[in-house]
Amino acid sequence: MKIASLSWLSVRPSAADVHQITHLMRISTDTGAVGLAEALVPSVDHLAEAAGLFEPLLADRPVRTRGQLWEQMAGTLQAQKWPLSEYAGALSAVDMALWELAAQAYAVPLYQLLGGAYFSSVDTYMLAPPVMGDAQQLLGWLANCAEQAVGGVGITIKQVNPESLRAVERIREEIGTNRRLMLQVVESCSDLESAQQAAEQLERLELFWCENLLPSAQGKAYAKLRAGTDLPLAAGRDLCGIKQFYELVRAQAVDVVVVDPRCCGITVARRVADLARLEGMRVAFAGGVSPLTTLAAAHLSASCPVAMPLGLPADFVAGRGDLFVTSAQFTDGFISLGDEPGLGGELKLDHWEVQEPDE
Repeated sequence: MKIASLSWLSVRPSAADVHQITHLMRISTDTGAVGLAEALVPSVDHLAEAAGLFEPLLADRPVRTRGQLWEQMAGTLQAQKWPLSEYAGALSAVDMALWELAAQAYAVPLYQLLGGAYFSSVDTYMLAPPVMGDAQQLLGWLANCAEQAVGGVGITIKQVNPESLRAVERIREEIGTNRRLMLQVVESCSDLESAQQAAEQLERLELFWCENLLPSAQGKAYAKLRAGTDLPLAAGRDLCGIKQFYELVRAQAVDVVVVDPRCCGITVARRVADLARLEGMRVAFAGGVSPLTTLAAAHLSASCPVAMPLGLPADFVAGRGDLFVTSAQFTDGFISLGDEPGLGGELKLDHWEVQEPDE
């Protein structure tokens, strides 16, 4: 199977009340197989520029040479002196699409290409919509997805303050102590001292982990914070290069390293998991806006011995059969991946509004 062309498209669900646009990289092959992957990019211009830069490197190349192609694409970005943080999303999308196509070429599920399924099913928890306004909204959302949130709940707050703490406390009371509660903070604390104060307040809520209490790049400060608190800490979602992750892991700064495949692709995600395992740390793979990214994170989780539970958007389960189809089965808070080649899922583009590059 060889690469025929590289292009991009933008999609969003056709439902009138959904405005989230998702950018996708698309790799077409000489066999007719197509690989799609979500691209986390600042703008569609970045996606178009990256596609134009990468396509000459990929044309007529076998998809099984994905490792070599990743190195060449990364080298090309460095030669152009483009900021990795801005273009890593495009590179990562190409990488994810190449991994899925390679799995299709070998006629195996992606987790088999990643080394096999260490877990027969993937533990999950349900993600609340980002930064909900107050505790009442969160409780209303939880009431509608209680059956799906059996593995726990992940919520996002803008910052740690008395109001957000009350909201988190109410959620803890509602779900009880037998279910896991994960917390992500959008606006990190400005310094170590304020992070220590926030950690002291959050300890009593029995969180499974708290993510982004400090910026991921502040590994040394995170290590000091970790040494002085019993609150499980997580970070790394916004990191995109192996060097950035290495500094976080080397400092043993957190309990859980969060890896977003949209920022680093599957190639780097696997390397980060190996680094974390060597240092006795755990890894949580993050899903994305597209269910394709969530499936990729599920395959990574299944094949990683130190993987933590996977966060699922509520519409990942509700959208099946409408926005996308997959052979994966969701039962009692666990995802069992099928044996179909590749991701085992595809977008039903007739249910999405699609914008092609020339429109």
